[in-house]
Amino acid sequence: AGDGIVGVDLDKCVQDGEPMPAALGLMDRVGCKYIELSPSGTGLRGFGYSDNIVGRRGRLDDIHIEMYASRRYLTVTGRPIWSGPLVPLQGFADVANAIRGSDLQKGQKLLKQSSVSSVSSVGIPPGTLPTHPGQRNRCLFEFARYVKGINPHASKQELRGLVGRWHELALPVIGTKDFGTTWGDFMNGWDQVRQPYGETMQSIIDGIDKSESLPKGIVDLGYGPHANYLVRVCLALQTHEGDAPFFISARQAGDLLGVHFTDASKMLMALVVDGVLTLVSKGAGKLASRYRYVWTDQSGHR
Repeated sequence: AGDGIVGVDLDKCVQDGEPMPAALGLMDRVGCKYIELSPSGTGLRGFGYSDNIVGRRGRLDDIHIEMYASRRYLTVTGRPIWSGPLVPLQGFADVANAIRGSDLQKGQKLLKQSSVSSVSSVGIPPGTLPTHPGQRNRCLFEFARYVKGINPHASKQELRGLVGRWHELALPVIGTKDFGTTWGDFMNGWDQVRQPYGETMQSIIDGIDKSESLPKGIVDLGYGPHANYLVRVCLALQTHEGDAPFFISARQAGDLLGVHFTDASKMLMALVVDGVLTLVSKGAGKLASRYRYVWTDQSGHR
C-alpha cells in the first residue's frame, strides 16, 4: 500500500468514440494522466498511484464509477485518449469519499426538487443574498429565478413569505427598509424571469445536438472537449434568450462540464478573450454573470 498502481473504471460514458465531458472531468478530478478506452469502447479506465483503499463503486456526477487499489484486475487495452505518465493520483481518496456520500447528496437533491408547495422546503440560498451595498436588485432577481425554478406554481402567499424572509436577512446590507418596495421589485422580477434556476437550463442543455459540427472557426482555437462543449452550451443559451444576454455562473458551467468551477471560470474567460462571448455584467460569488454569444462565421451566422 502507498506505492501500488490503482485503477478507475467509468462505465457507459463514451458515445461514438467521444467521452462525455462529465467523465473527463471526473478523471481530471481524480488526477489521472493516463486514460484509455475500456475493452467495450463505451467506458474509460484511468491508472496511477495511490494509497490502498477499500474498493468503491457508485455514481458520481451521473457517471457510474468503480475505484480499486487491490484485489482487482483491470485489462489494459492500449487505446489511450490521454497518454500521460502514471502519476500519484492526488484526488483518488477524495473522490472515493465523495462516492460514499453521493447517496446522501442524491436524497438532498430529490428533496430540493420536490413539488411540495411549502415555504420551508425552498429556503433562502446564501448566493442570492447581497454581501455589499449595490447588489440588492441583482440578488433579488437571482432569488426570483431560484424560486421560480424550484417552485414555479407557488401561491402569492407563499411567495410573500419567502420574500419576507429574504428581506429580513438582507436588511443589514440593503438600504431598502420598506418591505413593500422589496415585495414589488420581486414580483416585477418574477414576471420577467425567462430562465428559471435549474429547470429551464436543463431543458436547454438536453436539446443540444452533440452530433452537429462546432461553429466554423471554433476548432481552430484549439480548445479541448470541455471548452468545446461549453461553446455549444453558450450558443444554446443565447438562442433561447434571443437578443438578450444569458446568465451562466462558473459553478453552473463547472457542474455541466464535470470540472471544478475555477477551471470553468477560466474557460469562460478564454471564450471572452477569443471573441466567442462578450461579458455584459460580472457576477459575484454564486451570482451568475451575463454574457452574449457573439461568434460568427464569415457569412455572419452564429
